[in-house]
Amino acid sequence: MTTPESAPDQPAPPQPAGSQPAGWGEPPRYGQYAPGYDAAAQAAPEQPQYGTAPGTPATGQYGQSQYGQYTPGGPVPGYRPLADKPGIVPLRPLSLGELYDGAFGAVRHNPGVTLGLTAIVVVVAVAIGTLISIPLITWFTDLFGSLFAEIGADPALDDMGFTQDMLGVTYGSAIGTGILLTLASPLAMGVMAISVSDSVIGRKITVAEAWARVVKRAWFLIGFSLLSMLAGLVAYAVAIGIAVGLFAIDPVLGAIGAFLLLAAILVGGVWVFTRVALIPPALAVEGGGFWATCQRAWKLTRGTFWRVLGIYLLTSVILGFIAQIVAFPISLVLGLFAVLGSGVGLAISYGVTYVITGAMSVLFLGGVMALLYIDTRMRREGLDVQLQAAAAAAADK
Repeated sequence: MTTPESAPDQPAPPQPAGSQPAGWGEPPRYGQYAPGYDAAAQAAPEQPQYGTAPGTPATGQYGQSQYGQYTPGGPVPGYRPLADKPGIVPLRPLSLGELYDGAFGAVRHNPGVTLGLTAIVVVVAVAIGTLISIPLITWFTDLFGSLFAEIGADPALDDMGFTQDMLGVTYGSAIGTGILLTLASPLAMGVMAISVSDSVIGRKITVAEAWARVVKRAWFLIGFSLLSMLAGLVAYAVAIGIAVGLFAIDPVLGAIGAFLLLAAILVGGVWVFTRVALIPPALAVEGGGFWATCQRAWKLTRGTFWRVLGIYLLTSVILGFIAQIVAFPISLVLGLFAVLGSGVGLAISYGVTYVITGAMSVLFLGGVMALLYIDTRMRREGLDVQLQAAAAAAADK
């Protein structure tokens, strides 16, 4: 057992008039020991007796050490740790509340990037998408008009709002604006992830720096989004083909098969989506190749599946609730344009709705997922040690 004589020597107390010994109060560098630290005692500590906590002194009451003594494994004499929270979150595994607080803190810490640059990306994408959706709206309106003319108009559908103009605007805007927003959202999410990764260590990057860094990874982010969409379409196409084949054999078998396929797509889709949820922030922050980064981020969710899924679902529900409140005044404007029968006005109103919901998703959900990526790496890879060193380097500049 450890005796008082074997305790490491304490450093001399600070002397007045600047006569402090060298190294007092300075944190040891990586791979070095602080003054007074007994490396040999730490390398081969004595095996404690059963029921005795490691580092318990031989004298004194159980669980207590004598005043002025240090126990092996405790705080290193002369070591002054860095601040626990140099940036928007503490550099340790985060709780749910700290993730949400950090997402709001990222916006407050660097509004020029989080609010300005991300909003510009979303607005430009929606504006281009709205221009593309205008001819699509005309095409879908004529298509549904011909369909209603063949099957006959139903007053009940008109009362519910299922008119050819409304359906044309809905499908045209969803395809035109939706596709552009799907391609632009990864870029905006990447900007958010880069800003958050620097805000974590207390560093504030400029808009030009954030844009220059995200442009280097732009094709990776857009490529991942396109691959995700393609994988989903292929999965649905295969499922529909199998269901049609089963219905051709037997209607009952087809119904059972369709139900099982739908359940398999739902469960499989949730599983795959959760396993790849940390890939976008990893692609934006890390500097590795596309497939190597995807493989690393895939492995990060191993063992943390339910935590990642639960936080994402809860955040999405909160965002959906807030979006409904914010979008209510816009729905009144949509109703006014519907009465006036202006297709262009409806397209613009849909575009405004996409801007608001898209910006909210990028800011809050993007911030939460970026912090969740950092939190998972701190839990699995000890990233907090590297972040502490980076925070110290940023503070010295």
